[in-house]
Amino acid sequence: MNQEAHDRATMRIGDRERDSVVALLQEAAEDGRLTMAELDDRLEDALRARTYADLDPLVADLSVEPPSRGPAGPQPVQGPPPPGYARDDPLRLDGGVSSEKRHGEWTVPPFILVNQGVGSVKLDCLLAIPAAQVIEIEVTGGAGSVLLVLPDGWAADTERLSKGLGSKSVKVPRTPAPGKPLLVIRGSLGLGRFKVRPARRLERRRITKKSGRPQLSR
Repeated sequence: MNQEAHDRATMRIGDRERDSVVALLQEAAEDGRLTMAELDDRLEDALRARTYADLDPLVADLSVEPPSRGPAGPQPVQGPPPPGYARDDPLRLDGGVSSEKRHGEWTVPPFILVNQGVGSVKLDCLLAIPAAQVIEIEVTGGAGSVLLVLPDGWAADTERLSKGLGSKSVKVPRTPAPGKPLLVIRGSLGLGRFKVRPARRLERRRITKKSGRPQLSR
């Protein structure tokens, strides 16, 4: 490495450079060039990076230009990475006094915070793509309800979820099928209700009709 390249690699970076690498890693995972576990590890490293030398190894095997060789001048400002890819910045879902839902084709990030409130929160994962092999969901107590609908092969561990005066129903395995994600649920239910179940017959038919293939092995 020549002196100029060395000096560039040791330069401090900011959120713009980290966000650029996060976008490259997410695109690589969507293209199948990274596994979900690799994506999870590299996203954490990218968000902790302090210099170009920290970023370069994260994309060295992806046939893209190393961040340290990018333009040195000001670049267009990009938005921050989406919530849910760092433990201190989870995807927040709030039942409040009404309801909140995630359904259809969506990406389930590694970190989710669910606030029951007095409403309802539903996570329909039947067409979802997991962004990690282990997905952590924190539940804060309330009087509402939380429902998770999981595809075949997905699993949920609710041993760390205290039900308090509420109710907890789990109708999926605790151990995932090979290559499928595990949802680790923690927190407290308060007076609320929490349920995890697989797809019902009508849901399977609807998903099969929509996707054009048998349900559901994602």
